[in-house]
Amino acid sequence: MMVVLALAPVAPYLVLLPDSVRHGFVWQVVTWPIANYADFWTVWYIVIFWFTGRQLERELGKGRFGWLLLGITVAGSVLAMLISIGFRENAPILQGLGTIALIVVLLFIADNPRMPFFFGIPAWVLGLVMVVIPLLQYIGGRAWLLLLDFVLNLVAAAIVAKLAGLLSQYRFIPGQRYTPSQRRRPRGVGREERRRKSAPRAGAGVSNVVQGPWVGPEPPAREDEEMDALLDKIMDHGLESLTTRERRRLEELRQQRRAR
Repeated sequence: MMVVLALAPVAPYLVLLPDSVRHGFVWQVVTWPIANYADFWTVWYIVIFWFTGRQLERELGKGRFGWLLLGITVAGSVLAMLISIGFRENAPILQGLGTIALIVVLLFIADNPRMPFFFGIPAWVLGLVMVVIPLLQYIGGRAWLLLLDFVLNLVAAAIVAKLAGLLSQYRFIPGQRYTPSQRRRPRGVGREERRRKSAPRAGAGVSNVVQGPWVGPEPPAREDEEMDALLDKIMDHGLESLTTRERRRLEELRQQRRAR
């Protein structure tokens, strides 16, 4: 898209302009993240988006990660439209990968707040700086609509991420995380549990009662606990703390979780 925008003036058709959307350019609701001009900031956004995005993709799976990105994009567009209609302004304008990359990085940090980053600095410190600096810029420029849009985008992204399966440790965020305990139990487990409950107790007038255990498929709780332990180690000491065997095992567990 950087090459396309350099050769053809198509950016106004891709960037989200609230007034243009109201006049029929509805595709701008989802096309504004790809409207990127050729500059070094775009390259930087691509790098951080790739680095943090692939971590979230491994945790969520490609499908849910794709829906997460789509939800963030559409939520940002809807908020921009509502602000434009409510305040009768043709702002804010959404363009480029910067907003999406910032949100993805903040979601990764919020989901791994203790992970050490540069020089051992905890991730939450970096995330705090990434939020405070734009806030100060908007306040300093008295750009109140942009400030409102920025804050609402962060709130909307947190809700979308919670619904996608992230940020489970933040109970104040609306939405319900998809956890391993919420997955459908293996076939036959519920039937065996009902058989145990319905079996007569010893001494209740029935003799020769055959007591369990009845063998059924083992739920994947042990594998989930093993994966959680490896992720906790990464958050505490960084990815480099894993041995080659642990990294291989973590990738196997991710592939198994994705296939469920």
